Amino acid sequence: MSNSVTSALANLFSRHIQANGEQGQGITDYDPDWQSPCQLAKRDETTIFWQPVDRAQDFDLKNIEQALDLTIHPDITAFYCRFFAPTLAVKWQQDDISLIQVWNQEDFEILQENLLGHLMMKQKLKQKLTVFIATTANDEYFISLLNATGEIFLERVGCEPKQKLADSLAEFIEQVSVQ
Repeated sequence: MSNSVTSALANLFSRHIQANGEQGQGITDYDPDWQSPCQLAKRDETTIFWQPVDRAQDFDLKNIEQALDLTIHPDITAFYCRFFAPTLAVKWQQDDISLIQVWNQEDFEILQENLLGHLMMKQKLKQKLTVFIATTANDEYFISLLNATGEIFLERVGCEPKQKLADSLAEFIEQVSVQ
């Protein structure tokens, strides 16, 4: 897995917890029907404390690669397969974004289905293959990694990526600010 992405994520988790947490632990919404290995304890009736959980090294996206006969950029595998953590509200420059993370194993399975659907749509449209990493406040746009190069783009749904944001996923993660 990409060590630079893993390091950037670990650093982001630390920055996020330091800015928004209590006693060295993150805080996120509590849903009794949506449990996670990264949950620590209930803070109150609506929120819980959390810490990122390093997942076993054998998680990957090979099923998607095999289904579509492609190779997924290694930064995406590091981004989605290394940790259990909540999706993080962060800022890219002045814009609010949600950096997608995997909360539990069921969430990972749902993510894989969504990635597969997205990549199939890109192939059908004969567009450059991208993999989404974050949502924006505007539902027409999302942030993606260009699979061929690892560069990060702002992308409009159904369109080719146009606005480059960073040269790499690690660089992008390091440049987001916590809210």
